[in-house]
Amino acid sequence: MNENVQLTLLREQHFEILKKNNAITDAKNGMLSLGAMKTMDIILKEYQTKEQEKITLELAFLRKRLGLETNNDYVERIKLYLTELKLPFELRDYTERKTGKRVDWHLTSFIGEVVSYKESHHLVDITISSGFIDYMVEKAGYTQINMRIARQFKTKFGYKLYEMYRRYYNLPNMYDSKMGHISKTLEELNEKFGTNYVHASKLFPGINRGIKEIAETAGEELYFLYDKVNKQFVFSWPREGSGDLKKKCIIPAERIDELCEWIILHYAKKIKDEVKFYNKVRASIIKNSWKDLENSYRGMLKYRYAFSDVEIDSMKSSNGKYKDFTKLAQGSLF
Repeated sequence: MNENVQLTLLREQHFEILKKNNAITDAKNGMLSLGAMKTMDIILKEYQTKEQEKITLELAFLRKRLGLETNNDYVERIKLYLTELKLPFELRDYTERKTGKRVDWHLTSFIGEVVSYKESHHLVDITISSGFIDYMVEKAGYTQINMRIARQFKTKFGYKLYEMYRRYYNLPNMYDSKMGHISKTLEELNEKFGTNYVHASKLFPGINRGIKEIAETAGEELYFLYDKVNKQFVFSWPREGSGDLKKKCIIPAERIDELCEWIILHYAKKIKDEVKFYNKVRASIIKNSWKDLENSYRGMLKYRYAFSDVEIDSMKSSNGKYKDFTKLAQGSLF
């Protein structure tokens, strides 16, 4: 087996950055349970890897990824999550691949058929709606979600706020470039969390729990206040790009999370606490203190993106920092 094939197999097994299409990130899917949302992420990651409408997953794999190891009734729980993903919703304004026609509106579901056969009852075949795939392909933009972190959330508030934080992390802030910032109305958050509150204050406890969970699980700072004048929930976070350390980092800001995953993927020793180790690696990258940082980054560019040494050299500025690029990883639409 050659080196490129080995790297591909390793990536499929360990590389857990989900490039989640913003059509899904922005969807009004708050009525789904946390388990169903995590199941959707798993299915999307599998599709991202193999780019096939029909995928096959082991129930044992789903059980582990969904944190159901201690649940003896896990098959019924997984079936419940999959049933939720068959609930209908509306897609608008996209081109249907088979006919080439423009769709005005389309009532569909995320997944279609879900089958487990007697001779292979430990497996489940899942078919993603073709209309949903057409919609994702056409709607540009995605949010990078670290699944190592996302699957550890125990509350929907923590999960959805982390997703929102990742979605808007680099959104320009005309008032303060050092801080990320996004505002949401009560109606928008009710749709996001699946709640139906009339008074804004009813959301405060859940939001505060979610922010605390993000700090404990992802090690990220997120702040919240309610603007009574404009009746909006205001979320903000310190942006690494504005700090002195980040300005000195030789790695492009857009590639730091990806490089963390690459380093973990090729780390020789056993990692006991992946999230803790991930945060350690990330902090070291920002400080330029990770051992063999530059070699690791160049290796990622060479083997994941098929850049030549000459091309990589051309990305390096005179101050030692590398410029970002737009090339896709080899062999993938993602």
